[in-house]
Amino acid sequence: MRTTDRVLLSYYVSSILITFIPLPWWYYSVGGIFVVYDSPFQISVSLLGSNLILAKLLNLFLNAFRIYVGINLVYNSLMLVKGKQVAKYSTMAWLPLFYILDPLLIYVVFNYVISSVTGDNFRYPLLIIGVEDFVTSYNNVNIDMLIFSYPTLLYWFTFIPTILYITALITGRKSSKS
Repeated sequence: MRTTDRVLLSYYVSSILITFIPLPWWYYSVGGIFVVYDSPFQISVSLLGSNLILAKLLNLFLNAFRIYVGINLVYNSLMLVKGKQVAKYSTMAWLPLFYILDPLLIYVVFNYVISSVTGDNFRYPLLIIGVEDFVTSYNNVNIDMLIFSYPTLLYWFTFIPTILYITALITGRKSSKS
């Protein structure tokens, strides 16, 4: 087995493990009133301590996505081991990168969508990792929210497949040039 294939197989195996670990990748909380634990394969949302039914419905689709990704990873692993690799399946390589877009999405929602709906100007910070004291006003009332936003340990492990995938692409290009 070529070096590229070994690296690609490592990518597939690590991706399979991460796909089927039912733990969240990110934690987000607004003073404990609104709490979100999520990953591309599951989400848990609670408001005032009650789980939202919408999140439970969304989990049906996210678990279907988990199964779809898992089946593709297993299939591509088997094809690679048999020497019949069809194409590189890259989903797990770019999924962690989407979480870099999360702060941007929250920033836009707060500063533009909610601001336009309420008529007040929110100044939500662009990036929160850790704890941030967010102070704003609404109808001449000051609102002080303690916001928690941080990746879980599993999120950092999701970059292992990303690094392995990029390595497989680089070693594949080097071997095809020689």
